[in-house]
Amino acid sequence: MDKKEFKKALAKVLSKYGFESKGNIFRTETDELIIVVATQKSNYENSYYINFGFLIKSLNSDIINPKDNQCDVFGRFTLDILDKVYTSINCESLNIDEFCDAFSKSMNDKIKPVLEYGLKKYFEINPLSINTATLKAKQYISKQN
Repeated sequence: MDKKEFKKALAKVLSKYGFESKGNIFRTETDELIIVVATQKSNYENSYYINFGFLIKSLNSDIINPKDNQCDVFGRFTLDILDKVYTSINCESLNIDEFCDAFSKSMNDKIKPVLEYGLKKYFEINPLSINTATLKAKQYISKQN
């Protein structure tokens, strides 16, 4: 797949979860959060990272269209394709269907629980991810417990 097909495949999978594109950033909202997914070109090879972030609305009422690096909690997708784990995606070396399947699985693991149950669920499933949260996000989470 080429870069254009990669971006289309990404948009296709994300649209199933309610994400809409604004430039190179995909976003969706819950009552609590703005969730963003963005690609980042590698400086070292012809590949892309797929980053995500959760912006807590009540803590950031002035930010309407956040970038992933403006979020209170952030992470990066890893994709398991044919028993190999990828932290970055080289479009030219992957089959579009394999990419879509792996990305959908990763969305189900990382983002779908947040869409359904909130940010607290993300930290239950990924407890070490608290290390990627801002101080104000950690305080917000601790108040929810």
